[in-house]
Amino acid sequence: MTERRITWLLIAAMASSCLLKGSLAGHTDYCQLCDDDVTHIACGNDGSFSDECPSNAKLLTIEEDEQQAIVAAHNEVRQQWAQGNGHVKVKACRMATVEWDAELAKLAELNVKQCVMEHDDCHSTDRFINSGQNLFITGFSGMGAPDMSTLLRSAVEEWALEGKDVKAGYLAKYPDNYNGPTIGHFTMVVHERSIAVGCAASNFDEDGFNTFLVACNYATTNFIGWPVYSACHKAGEHCKAGKNPNYPALCSTSESVDYNFNDQGI
Repeated sequence: MTERRITWLLIAAMASSCLLKGSLAGHTDYCQLCDDDVTHIACGNDGSFSDECPSNAKLLTIEEDEQQAIVAAHNEVRQQWAQGNGHVKVKACRMATVEWDAELAKLAELNVKQCVMEHDDCHSTDRFINSGQNLFITGFSGMGAPDMSTLLRSAVEEWALEGKDVKAGYLAKYPDNYNGPTIGHFTMVVHERSIAVGCAASNFDEDGFNTFLVACNYATTNFIGWPVYSACHKAGEHCKAGKNPNYPALCSTSESVDYNFNDQGI
């Protein structure tokens, strides 16, 4: 049967503004992590699917090899841009390598259990107090559907396409009052301080389409006025713990990164 693929992207990536306030008995009290007027996605959430979801909604398992597939997809885009081979020929001084984070992934599950492509207001953790988020949704007619690795890579590829609209100035300083083509998903993928990603996916029928919703949560987010990544003459020249042998334009996974922007007072 002929398949028809429809893809929607949310216009902008979420800039989460949660602030760490404390934890209880060694376990994170998510209700205490955000600003007083913001509710954390996990606060009072029992992990059930939303009542608004179709009856056939299900959470998809992301196996370890599939986790590594989406991590690799991120690092491949980061490597491309960090070495100066992106749309903008700017090499990165100190871009971190992304690794999988189970807690970010668990919180992403709560997002996709809403069955709508909508950012939650706060999904930060004790460790990552300014967590960012990218969303992706795609639908298929007929019986066709992608395997998990293909689905996750498709999400990253879609976000990375926004790089065609990025300028060097945007990388040097994330723009304020920006009203051009969407770039926020891309800048989330290549943010120099992002050391971690955790993703989740759900599947349900919507308007006759076999629909897949993906959410990825990140170690950090885009901050207006601060670099997406800083430019250097040589890729990785400011890495302090060496470079990643698999992604030589990225810093080693041992690199100490201030992903919470403590050095900037954010």
